[in-house]
Amino acid sequence: MAWINDKIENALNYRISEEEYSSRLYLAMSNWLLFNGYNGASKLFKKWADEQMIHAGFSYSYLQDVNCIPKVQTVREPDKEFSGLKDIVNKAVEHEMKITEQCNELVKLCHEENDYVTLNLALKYTNEQIEEIAKTTYWEDRLNEFGDSKSSLLTIDNEMSENL
Repeated sequence: MAWINDKIENALNYRISEEEYSSRLYLAMSNWLLFNGYNGASKLFKKWADEQMIHAGFSYSYLQDVNCIPKVQTVREPDKEFSGLKDIVNKAVEHEMKITEQCNELVKLCHEENDYVTLNLALKYTNEQIEEIAKTTYWEDRLNEFGDSKSSLLTIDNEMSENL
């Protein structure tokens, strides 16, 4: 018998799906970057893609621990065409803001359902979002400050490879 209610179980399966989508989105971005000569940025986005799968694992493990079978769902295909590094970074920031809203909704649901055990996991996700937003907005700020000239993009691409 599951130790959590259906609403919480569904929300955690949704979290898995969204974290796996985030991984695929960052992988698509990494592929585009590599194909277009941004080797450093490509490596960084590949690292971020791998981290998202770790985040999905939080809910997989938790669901198993509370006697639920996690759903292995089909993950929607992300965009694969971008207009440049700045476009990718801006989309990453937008995406992380959306994920933060979702994580906040999970916290809210835990309160509504009086599930204070799962609340710990929900708070883990919201705490992760502090890092996710900080790292994406850092690059957004760099691109906004230094522009998108070829020399600036090369410098930022090289910096990204140093942030692995």
